[in-house]
Amino acid sequence: MNLKKLGYNISTARRLLGVTQEEVAFNLNISSTSYAKIERGETNVPFLRLVQIADYFKIDIVDLVKQKDEMCFNDLRSSIEQIKKDINSIQNILLQNSQTP
Repeated sequence: MNLKKLGYNISTARRLLGVTQEEVAFNLNISSTSYAKIERGETNVPFLRLVQIADYFKIDIVDLVKQKDEMCFNDLRSSIEQIKKDINSIQNILLQNSQTP
């Protein structure tokens, strides 16, 4: 497995989710230094850690290990879009409630 490509795929998933390396590392219960090495492709990643990372990003592990130029993050992208719509709806409801006497 190409560790640089794996790291790139993981980094792409993280950026799409809009979280920092530190947040991911904290949620995976590893040091931010160890996580950064994974994204840079400087270390082997045990299979169980790949499973944890895929679960965290809510994507298929196959998408993390793909060696092609384009990953399939459609599920993650659609989840992010749905979250954005939900946040917008909540903001509109809060705004309406704050204007009601």
